Amino acid sequence: MTEWVADEDTVVVGFGERVRALSSTIVGGGLRELTHVVFHRVDPDFESDPAKYARGLLERLALPKDGTAVFLTAVDVVKERVELHVDYPAGITLVGSVGLGPTVCIGGGGHKRGVGTINLLLFVEKHLTDNALVDLAGVVWGAKALALVDLGLSKGFNLGRVYATATDALVVASATDGEVEIYGGPATPIGAEAAGLVYEAILSSGLKGLSEGERFRNVFGVDLGWVADTASELYLKAPIPGLSREEVRREVEEEVRGLLKDPNVWALALAARDLDWHGLAGALPGLDREEYLGDSHKILADELLGIALALYVNGWKGLFAYYWIDSTKEGLGEFEDKPMFMDDILASLVGSVLSRLYDRHRGSG
Repeated sequence: MTEWVADEDTVVVGFGERVRALSSTIVGGGLRELTHVVFHRVDPDFESDPAKYARGLLERLALPKDGTAVFLTAVDVVKERVELHVDYPAGITLVGSVGLGPTVCIGGGGHKRGVGTINLLLFVEKHLTDNALVDLAGVVWGAKALALVDLGLSKGFNLGRVYATATDALVVASATDGEVEIYGGPATPIGAEAAGLVYEAILSSGLKGLSEGERFRNVFGVDLGWVADTASELYLKAPIPGLSREEVRREVEEEVRGLLKDPNVWALALAARDLDWHGLAGALPGLDREEYLGDSHKILADELLGIALALYVNGWKGLFAYYWIDSTKEGLGEFEDKPMFMDDILASLVGSVLSRLYDRHRGSG
């Protein structure tokens, strides 16, 4: 297998001979023989007919239409594609491009068209039967979903974990001669190694590609600006002479950005987010989905997480400020749609950060 850069937007992978492949690409899809796979970057606002566009691309590249699969993505496939390889139990090569949008989750309803997408080519240097190709495709989708879950991606408070992007595509290919493998599932050496490659590719690309603001929004469910706006609004209930709301807003955002360098803050927030996902799914033992959605009084762990974060950020002053926010948040629209556990993390973050601000401007004595 070889690859070359055809132009600044295109990478071509050539197999040197026909290989057997199972493909979900719009051109070159199905169970068929392939000689080439193309990764091509399109504009983020791409609106053309993708099949027609891909066939035109193959004409320009002088590649066979009946033997080439085409991936389209907004990712820079020349500079940002990922390539991984293992030699045992077979030569397995993964080439892919990882874009994280638009994402989808269970129960999320319809989804807008998008071209961020996760495109993966997995080539095995053994002869896989059709059954093994299907097995291996299932392994790839499962490993991809797990990697996205571990990235902590979310589409919103009342929706579950992200398991895919709306336009993901996959090519699983194998040699057509040599030793025959009739299985490619997770219990096989090939399946196990392939799962590891897919997981590593998506997780590493995702961690590198997500900005601090995107990671904050996925875990906390709000933007940094929401925290600054909410804190500065609450500050007006107990203002310090000479300190404007805009100054408070700016300082709060700086404080939060500083806290986000601390993995302990992320750990408490991720714990809350994960508990909200379990609660939403009805998978929190002893608490059904209706009780969770009703903010059941059976649960105290949400407040315990809020207490832990407040004490960590600013000790007893942070704790008292959290209690202050928690006791007044019911009258604030900002907190109305927040889920059970993250509601308390956000109240704790706002309160404890405000308490540090009061310390700084009023003295810590």
